[in-house]
Amino acid sequence: MSCHLLHRLSDRRKYRVAIPGLLYQVQFKIWMNLLFCFLLLPAIPAHSTAPFHTVRVGGAITDMIIDGTRVFLSTDAGTIVRYDLKSGEKNVIFRLPPTTDFMGDPLPVKIFSLDKYSRKILAVTLGNHGFRNLLILEKGQQEELILAERDKMMIKKARWIDDHTLLLGLLCNDMVLFDTEKKRVINRFNVSPYTFSDFCLSENRKYVYTADESGIVHELELNPLSVSNNYTGINLDNIYRIVYKNGVILTGGQDRRVGVYNTTTGKNYFIQKDFLVYCVGLNRNGTTGAYTANEKNDISIFSTGSGEDIRILRGHKSVITDMIFYDDHTLISGGDDRLLIIWKWD
Repeated sequence: MSCHLLHRLSDRRKYRVAIPGLLYQVQFKIWMNLLFCFLLLPAIPAHSTAPFHTVRVGGAITDMIIDGTRVFLSTDAGTIVRYDLKSGEKNVIFRLPPTTDFMGDPLPVKIFSLDKYSRKILAVTLGNHGFRNLLILEKGQQEELILAERDKMMIKKARWIDDHTLLLGLLCNDMVLFDTEKKRVINRFNVSPYTFSDFCLSENRKYVYTADESGIVHELELNPLSVSNNYTGINLDNIYRIVYKNGVILTGGQDRRVGVYNTTTGKNYFIQKDFLVYCVGLNRNGTTGAYTANEKNDISIFSTGSGEDIRILRGHKSVITDMIFYDDHTLISGGDDRLLIIWKWD
């Protein structure tokens, strides 16, 4: 056999070896590129929901409660607004007279906290030198329980316990029981040396859950006022808001964490976010939660059992200050954008 023929046979053998190897390399690169593209794909987002109905009010919303089918809300413009979810009727039921600034110009009286018992509305308002007034508003009249100039109390939040007893949360982290008939303090208890943030009551109004800048959730008995439990290790910084429903505690804080505490099972965890969690909410049985999700003022609806997002609510234009579940598929929220938004989903 000639040298030329041997050389051609040798080249064919090289091709038989090289071509399959080359195909394998090409296939490998294709699969790696597909895998890389797959990994770069974002996680499938929760279903997005737009507002069902939007109501504009005359000031930034500071607090909110639901009584039957009616929403009562307070504003930084000194007004208390009632909105009927069935009829869609909106009324300003109280308008506090303005005060004056150092130049003598009229200045709206900010309402910090709002609650309702029967026909009596409880309001915490701004007074002189930063101290607070505590008022009962009924039938167009107001009864002064605590005055800023006289009592010098820094009340941040107030709630009814019964028809003549109030619970007050002070910035110094004192919890105060107050008798509305005798107009005097029944009991005053300092929870911790940290600045107070928020509190919420259990359904039977025998326990109160408080939050402060320590990141610790404190459980207090109301009679007498005393700490019965502390929940730690979830939030690491100031807790902005706290809610409690059916044995579940939900918190949102400066550490960008949504804290979930199950007081029945002991299963506690947190959801780490990229932005401050200003506000949270829970449905009645504690199975579904809501929290402010990002700097775009979106709201995440999620399962408290699994921590998984169910849907995203988009529509607020500024910081969300309060949110309450009306039922398992309806959320009501309010914010600094002067919007009361009703959200509905299937």
